[in-house]
Amino acid sequence: MSTAGRTATVTGRTAPEARRATDRGGRRRTEIAEVAAAILREEGPAGVSHRTVARRVGCSLSLTTYYFESLDELLAEAGRINIGLWASRAEAVAEAAETEPAPTERDAITALVLRACLPEGSELLGHYLQLIAAGGAAPVSTSYRTGRDRLNGAVARVLRRVECTRPPELVIAVVDGAAVSALSEGRDVREDAARLLDHIL
Repeated sequence: MSTAGRTATVTGRTAPEARRATDRGGRRRTEIAEVAAAILREEGPAGVSHRTVARRVGCSLSLTTYYFESLDELLAEAGRINIGLWASRAEAVAEAAETEPAPTERDAITALVLRACLPEGSELLGHYLQLIAAGGAAPVSTSYRTGRDRLNGAVARVLRRVECTRPPELVIAVVDGAAVSALSEGRDVREDAARLLDHIL
């Protein structure tokens, strides 16, 4: 019998079948994690449970606990996905900035930095509510803290492009602080953040 004919495993699957099953399992795990991340962004850590994720995915509860035995494990993975999304957004802004002429007008510089620091769209209230709530969920806050270096690095690239020597941590803190203040007082987030950035850029 050839080597190819001896590929049956102890489970009765051939090697290609086993690989396909592994690929399907990996995709299912990713889908579950991405749904958990979406719920985390929308509702904060309190909204994430195996049951709510299973309901949105359309799978059994047992499948979510198969891939993520504990809620902490699920929250940590959701947090890693989210900080990765925010870092990817900032990296895309940095890459575009590095291939285009550097802005020289103050408003254009401020707008570029804001694109790297703020989520797109109008769902800023939900974004900052879940960020604040993350402090009460150790798995999420750990993931956010661990992934922060990548976000800082992307914002640093943008700042170098506009010849700003401020540390990215300071710039992000100013934007986040302005956003929370504006949201709590019913003002426009981007206008407030731009106004404060003018003092440090």
